[in-house]
Amino acid sequence: MYGSRARIGLIVPSTNSVVEPELQGHAPEGVAFYATRVPVAEVATEAEKVDSLLAMHGRLPAAAAELGSLGPAAVAYACTSGSFLGGRDVDAETCASLSEASGVPSYTTSTAVTAALRALGARRLAVVTPYVAPVAAGAVTYLEQTGFEVVARADLELLSNLEKGRLPVSAAEELARSVDVAGADAIMISCTNWRTLDRLADLEHHTGLPVVSSNLATLWAGLRLAGVDAGGPAVRLMQLPGDALRARLGAA
Repeated sequence: MYGSRARIGLIVPSTNSVVEPELQGHAPEGVAFYATRVPVAEVATEAEKVDSLLAMHGRLPAAAAELGSLGPAAVAYACTSGSFLGGRDVDAETCASLSEASGVPSYTTSTAVTAALRALGARRLAVVTPYVAPVAAGAVTYLEQTGFEVVARADLELLSNLEKGRLPVSAAEELARSVDVAGADAIMISCTNWRTLDRLADLEHHTGLPVVSSNLATLWAGLRLAGVDAGGPAVRLMQLPGDALRARLGAA
């Protein structure tokens, strides 16, 4: 049957066209991802963008409960900006509320990213995003609140989430290759609606640094919470266990 090894639930913004196929395409045999979508509006201004992302929070507990009825091993809120814009404490509260609603260990992509970076021993980050300025600034604030230093950043400044999902697989890699990584010990590529997984191994080889993208961290965290220690792209993170993440979320 599908998901014979593990079922992992995803809460996905309604305009995201990337995260589901990308994670399933890199999942090991026997692992299946199942999604519930929450509405998010396409907007006309940067201020409206921030509001639209934060507005999804009210829909998350019901979405988590829906996924919990499937009997998954874990549930992820697969939206980086939607989980970091409230800051570190709100993100932690979101993880707790999702776990309560779903009845299984639950996490956000932002929590997965910071856990992945800690597992890699990273502290100084070069951050690459497709975001407009207020959203990208929120990423920096969140990372600083969680103990990291952002030493370089490059942004595409795209307002439309639909447009991000239409970008070619080369877009994230090209921007990451352009950012100054001289002072960094890892590269973080933010946004679950941005294709990254097929290019991360090449990017690690080119830069000599570990690379964590939103979808890589979401995949790694889901697999580790489900007790699966194999699969995913051939990058440094996928060789590491998820003990610290399980402890942080109170998972067995």
